[in-house]
Amino acid sequence: MAVCRICSGELELRIRGNGAAPTAALFSPSAHAVGEHGDLLECRECGTIQQPVLPQGDALHDLYRDMRDDEYLAEEDGRRATANRLLDLIAAHRPTGRLLDVGCGHGLLLDEARRRGYDTVGLELSRETAAHARSLGLDVREVPLEAFTEGTNGDAPGAFDVVVLADVIEHLDDPVAAIDQCAALLRPGGVLCVVTPDPASPTARLAGARWWGFLPAHTVLLPRRTLRELLSAAGLVISDDVPFVRTFAAKRWVGGLAERLPQGDRLSALADRLPPVKLSLSLGDERVILAHRTPVRLAEQPLLQHSNGRAPIHVVLPAYKATRTIPDVVAEMPPQAADHALLIDDASPDETTDVALLHGLDVLRHPANRGYGASQKTGYTHALRAGAAVIVMVHADNQYDPGLVADMAEPILAGDADVVIGSRLLVDRAVAGGMPRWKWVGNRLLTGIENAVFGVRFSEYHTGYRAFSADFLRSIPFLRNSDDFVFDQEIFAQVLARKARVVEIPIPTRYFHEASSVDFVTSLRYAFKTLWVLARYRLDRRWALLRRPAAWLSPRDG
Repeated sequence: MAVCRICSGELELRIRGNGAAPTAALFSPSAHAVGEHGDLLECRECGTIQQPVLPQGDALHDLYRDMRDDEYLAEEDGRRATANRLLDLIAAHRPTGRLLDVGCGHGLLLDEARRRGYDTVGLELSRETAAHARSLGLDVREVPLEAFTEGTNGDAPGAFDVVVLADVIEHLDDPVAAIDQCAALLRPGGVLCVVTPDPASPTARLAGARWWGFLPAHTVLLPRRTLRELLSAAGLVISDDVPFVRTFAAKRWVGGLAERLPQGDRLSALADRLPPVKLSLSLGDERVILAHRTPVRLAEQPLLQHSNGRAPIHVVLPAYKATRTIPDVVAEMPPQAADHALLIDDASPDETTDVALLHGLDVLRHPANRGYGASQKTGYTHALRAGAAVIVMVHADNQYDPGLVADMAEPILAGDADVVIGSRLLVDRAVAGGMPRWKWVGNRLLTGIENAVFGVRFSEYHTGYRAFSADFLRSIPFLRNSDDFVFDQEIFAQVLARKARVVEIPIPTRYFHEASSVDFVTSLRYAFKTLWVLARYRLDRRWALLRRPAAWLSPRDG
């Protein structure tokens, strides 16, 4: 049985190839003929598309060393415009500094980055294209990424402010190692920019076997969700995920479309008659993802202190504009209830970070506002990498009683539960505690529907007070979940798909202005998204959120 090189899942044939041996000529970036690839296999778990016939290691590198592309520079102006759009995104976070372009090709992005003031270095295996880049006066080295990060070129870990992997990761035989290597090359606060085709995109699925991303040189094609999962599992924090816009001559766009159509001769003839105008388009099947090496800021006087030899309990506090409520949360959290507290500041425009540090909470601040679900992903990932055995989520808006942290963790420590839910409706005093009646009705209605769909009977699904065992979180692909509030319902689907043991404990209801900013329209949108989760759970047993994770979040330093 063929095994996925990303997650070790089972591979199945997706598209039959032509059986031809790979050659350097077929690896040219401008070579997009249909069906020239080998057999393409799809992983049943992480959804990656892989071409096992391709060689690995030095044999693969040798093919790229002999590769040449005589047509690439015919679109130089458009390629430079495309490079500048990438640099605009990067510059919003890192406008200057040292930039590494892995697989830099002819050096066009490097040249544009140098004009902006970056100190640039490029890696390129193709002898011909590397020579062209050096003819522009650029520092380009003919070494693979693996050798470069081993320190043989004088570049220590943490040497770069920006690393670019544009149309590169799909060519590598070990994308996971490449992401880890690039993360290690970044300085604190540095940015990794990844551009790669998405085989799970609607465009790719519509095009089928004739999609342009199915090329002889593509070793592993990562679905967008899986790529984001791998980046986050490497300890990076995603700030941007936007469509990739390319600029080409209209003739190239139309000619490329004709190449993908079964009978594109007439369209090809039309392309030859088009005027020399440039078009900037996104086909919707490539994304630009920026991920940051974001350091944790440590409180000078930590609130929590480990004292009794128990398994480590970590508290994760999602926060947005929580300056007024953090002091109350800290005041009510017993210092010996857990071992570490990390607040995730979702790019608040106020003093949330400073207030949290002052009150003994470590802080990881998102480089851009990403949402409640994204904050949970960041917090859980950091806690798992730091060696937590139990992770308790406490809202920084003080909506849930921080004094119950030990009670939330106890069933997991005792071996009686994988997940603990703090329910406001187990002993229903929610309305008396200030919950608006329309929210109470909506909560009850959705909970009834969820119980019917999931085939269980819980008192509440919509509480934000939860505790998880580290082993359970490692067993699910929570990093593929939504960045917004429906993350909570998606993880419930994963809980039930894994047949996790769930314990509910009663908690008091607290409603006040700072803790209850979700309005009716937002709640309605959340309800519809919840119903969509239920439908996917019931109808799609191969839903990506119910498969095994692509990355194992083992404890590690940093």
